[in-house]
Amino acid sequence: MSAVTFGRNDGQKPARRRFIYKTGLCEGTHVMTLEGNLPVEYLTAGDRVLTREGAREIMHIAARPLTDCPVLIRRGSLGPARPAQDLYLAPDQDVHLRDWRARVIYGSDQVAVPVTRLRDGETILWGEHPGELLVYDLELAERGVIYAEGVEVMSATLPANSYAFAAE
Repeated sequence: MSAVTFGRNDGQKPARRRFIYKTGLCEGTHVMTLEGNLPVEYLTAGDRVLTREGAREIMHIAARPLTDCPVLIRRGSLGPARPAQDLYLAPDQDVHLRDWRARVIYGSDQVAVPVTRLRDGETILWGEHPGELLVYDLELAERGVIYAEGVEVMSATLPANSYAFAAE
């Protein structure tokens, strides 16, 4: 047997690709953009999405297979047409609340909480999604509220050093 192990450097474990986020919008989710509601999988860097602060440019999109069970928010469970259709989110995706839930549960006028903390077993529950499901993180220059199927969700933010290569 050779002293050199295939796929390892100096006997160390091989580097695994790490995803920064465990959040995301599941494929098929419509996001409000300047061009109208578009499926998240059709968006590219440079597209502009509507946020509570106005239109913002998508700096980067991270896509990955969802390894956890998604959370299903049934149509209309967060208010009239919120969401507009059944919405699947990654379990740690932050949902922005500014209704009675924020005041009663969290004691604040508005709050961003992971969708798993909103599960009630009837209208927000673990979802069974057929097949392999991709999730997309829309990275903006600053974290903000974007609209997915009419639900306010938090965007991802680029890491602080992401533009380091541009200065060189």
